[in-house]
Amino acid sequence: MMQAVALTGKEKLEYQEKEIPDIDDHEILLKVHATGVCGSDLRIFQNGDSRVSFPRIIGHEIAGEIIQKGKYVSSFQLGDRVTLWAHLPCGECYYCQKNDSHFCVKGESIGYQIDGGFAQYMVLPRNFIEYGSIQRIADTTSYELASLSEPFACVLSGLTEVKINAGDAVVVYGAGAIGCMYIAAAKKMGAGKVIAVQRSKARQELAKQIGADMVIHPTKENTSQIILDASGGLGADVAIVTAPSAYVQNEALEIVRKKGRVLYFSGNKKVTETPINTNHFIYKQLTVVGTHGAPRDLHVKAVKWIDEELIDFTPFVTDVFSLQDTKKAFQTALDKNGLKCVVTPWK
Repeated sequence: MMQAVALTGKEKLEYQEKEIPDIDDHEILLKVHATGVCGSDLRIFQNGDSRVSFPRIIGHEIAGEIIQKGKYVSSFQLGDRVTLWAHLPCGECYYCQKNDSHFCVKGESIGYQIDGGFAQYMVLPRNFIEYGSIQRIADTTSYELASLSEPFACVLSGLTEVKINAGDAVVVYGAGAIGCMYIAAAKKMGAGKVIAVQRSKARQELAKQIGADMVIHPTKENTSQIILDASGGLGADVAIVTAPSAYVQNEALEIVRKKGRVLYFSGNKKVTETPINTNHFIYKQLTVVGTHGAPRDLHVKAVKWIDEELIDFTPFVTDVFSLQDTKKAFQTALDKNGLKCVVTPWK
């Protein structure tokens, strides 16, 4: 038997004892050691999702150990310490053929159509093994830090689009786990000044700890004026929006310089909230991009960043919970005081 936490309905997490799932000749049984709580997990928890039928074990930011494999699985061995990409590509569609399999037309992911990581064991299906991404991790990398590979791959995807150059002034809206990863990675890539915009005092302090040169409280300070002053009156080179706000999306267009770059990482809760002023696109000749998820090759790079400690990833995991305390992990994540909450099913 194994322990698991299943989402049985909206805002209903149930701690259960279940049979350890069987695998076929093409599958892997993973012993889950760490699963991060993602913002999308919180959205499924609060609102449901058309791709998720109840009951479902959610969670897709996963690291663990291969303890059983089918006789036709040759690419991995028992005892391999691994971390997972989130998507279940078909391997055949237009996007899968172009290294964009996170946009696979089937749209299947761990923790959505199949059970995910808030459990002691999970099955890795054939298409995931053959077309997806299971990456071995270094012996020196903890499972908790390895579980950051999936969200950090998404950060690398955004940075690939906006291309941080040496000396750039970069503004990051939102200093949650993703925002702070952007701050740390931008500094590593040579950004000259990184400015965080964040209301929560606890996260303001975390942003400073991660490496932000300045932190602006948007409801108490004049964000635009401070950014102009800090950039010699030109505006930022890059603005990265990780907060779900159309107001902030508009402000990002205003505070970047002419020919600046803007990345929208977070969508809005209401798409009609505020119209976007597209005149900025034209008359400032901006590069404006959005990213969602990450291709497989950037998950490989994310693991390399973590294994080789290219930045210090330890501050991102601020709260660790047992499987029995998964409800508490979700509530802590919803309260937005720390950064990443990680559930460890065997501790």
